[in-house]
Amino acid sequence: MSTVDTDQLLDTITSLKEAANGALGNDSVDDLESFERYLNEVDAYVREMQQSAWTNEAKATIRKLEKGDALGNEDKALIRAFLISDAEGYLQQENNFGDWKRELQRLVADMSKQANTVTRDSIPQLRGTLKDAIRLVPDIRNYMDEKRRVEKFEQALKSLDKPSREMLCRVLREQLFSAKR
Repeated sequence: MSTVDTDQLLDTITSLKEAANGALGNDSVDDLESFERYLNEVDAYVREMQQSAWTNEAKATIRKLEKGDALGNEDKALIRAFLISDAEGYLQQENNFGDWKRELQRLVADMSKQANTVTRDSIPQLRGTLKDAIRLVPDIRNYMDEKRRVEKFEQALKSLDKPSREMLCRVLREQLFSAKR
């Protein structure tokens, strides 16, 4: 496996931290939008770094997939690194899923109470509660999507038929050689 340039990564993360502090300190929508774009750029950089670190091993795994050879644990780890390691990392780091579900239940209960006594003057409060629920649902859905993605990968890896192997070869090549990996 190739080495990772930790100095450049540390510099990048330090810049990210400074950008986060600036965006949060200014309470500016424009600054937060700019920071969000920067986060996505850093994610792309780290993804490229990860893929570069595994290039030689990926080529060997692609050859095994093409030949129909059995995949060892190292090959499976490589495929996992390319296809779902981000999802696994997210699931390990995320610690608010239970809180999000409880909060959504609370908001729905509040909406039910508010609806029983709604007036034209209290509609804004109901809409505010709806906005809070609307904001929360994508986080819950994203967590569940990532969990399902990992589960589907585990199932697919258990039964590697010829079409699955061909698909994995395409995906790995795309990750390695495409300008927009």
